[in-house]
Amino acid sequence: MHVHQHRIDLCNQALDAVRLASPADLFGDAYDDITHFDERGLGMEVLIDQLAEFEIQINCEQFGLIKGAIDSLSLDECDRLVYLREHELI
Repeated sequence: MHVHQHRIDLCNQALDAVRLASPADLFGDAYDDITHFDERGLGMEVLIDQLAEFEIQINCEQFGLIKGAIDSLSLDECDRLVYLREHELI
């Protein structure tokens, strides 16, 4: 088991929660960053950037999963989360 498996799982849960709304190739990029390249922070940034760029609406539960994953990475309230909240994508 990977030493950061809990964080990987949280990131993948957040990613899975918006899977149907994300373009497949971009979803794959975020998944690879999180799961294969040990770049969980980058993968989450890619995910949030996709949501913002394509103006994909998410619900409060999906936002909570994303925020939980970000918090687990000690990224706190990153600018990308603020953007989702301020631009009413949740």
